[in-house]
Amino acid sequence: MAHSDAKLSDTTKMEESIAKLKEIQIGLKQNLSNLHQKIEMLDSNPELKSSFENLRNCIETRASDHEAEVKRLREDLTSIRELLGLNLDKPNSGNS
Repeated sequence: MAHSDAKLSDTTKMEESIAKLKEIQIGLKQNLSNLHQKIEMLDSNPELKSSFENLRNCIETRASDHEAEVKRLREDLTSIRELLGLNLDKPNSGNS
């Protein structure tokens, strides 16, 4: 009798687990559907697309400006080290 009770308990737990998994699956399908709707809404909004494009262009311009600034600062650093007589090609030769 204890064996059949355990078997019944296992079956009940399995059915409960399956029911929970089905609920989770339904929730995931709803989330996926909502995401698809939101993506379609974003894609269909020309003002939003334009804003994203303007933002992307602005970011690319700023990144390019920063790269140019870093290059200029490196050149300045090299010039200063040369002026001070430091050799950048040889390690530990700063006291030449």
